[in-house]
Amino acid sequence: MAKKQVSTRKVKKKKWFPVMAPKMFGNKILGESLLTEPGLMKNRCLTLNLSNITGDPRKHNLNIQFRIKDVKDGQGITEITKYELITGHIKRLVRRGRKKVDASFVLRSGDGKRSRVKVIIITNTYVHKSTETSLRASSKDILRDVISKNTFEKTIEELLRGEIQKEGKKVLSKIAPVRNFEIRVFKAEPSRKEKEDYKEEIEVVEEKTEEVKEETEEVAEEEAEAVEEKTEETTKEEKKEKPKKEIKKKEEKKTVKKKTTPKKKLVNDKSNS
Repeated sequence: MAKKQVSTRKVKKKKWFPVMAPKMFGNKILGESLLTEPGLMKNRCLTLNLSNITGDPRKHNLNIQFRIKDVKDGQGITEITKYELITGHIKRLVRRGRKKVDASFVLRSGDGKRSRVKVIIITNTYVHKSTETSLRASSKDILRDVISKNTFEKTIEELLRGEIQKEGKKVLSKIAPVRNFEIRVFKAEPSRKEKEDYKEEIEVVEEKTEEVKEETEEVAEEEAEAVEEKTEETTKEEKKEKPKKEIKKKEEKKTVKKKTTPKKKLVNDKSNS
């Protein structure tokens, strides 16, 4: 039987590649990604709690999303794409007798980036619909004025310091008694062209990942088949040798029996003549 040739292709081993935070967080390591090559990290996203990044437990109510925009020297270079309050914190703000006013709009920052802003306003008392409309319109004007003067990252910094929230509460309190003014979500809103570019890049990365996966599976299958064939051959040889071994054992038993069995004495009865 002809032996099947085992593939000699080498499967790329996976390695851990670090993902670095942007300058705002001191370029510290956010985490690691297990991949065959660092280029596959590009455009991947990861979300972390702010308390884990800064080491300050008081910042546990915020999540920050990062996107790996580039790869240099085997390290993933990130940018912030989303600032978000956790749901549990928002629920704790709302109490009986208070009114929650939500607003959402798209604004453009000073560096030309489009951003989606979701606002939550908590009043000390119930307010009329007309007052809610005024609060939404004023909050949009406040944020448009701030965001248009700053870059996307600069706006994130001000949100983390709470400067925008304080200023917004101060202005809105002139319309109604405001208890909290919070930015629930502030995230990059890519244009249609940017979305298409991201989609193409992600598809390329997915194709590479799929190729590596298929190659690994093929090699694993070939190795498994080779092991099975070897096992079958060994089993057949054992079956062939088994009868021979049994015959040999029987012969050995007979030989031992002959040696150990005493000879019978022949007694000849002679008749008296």
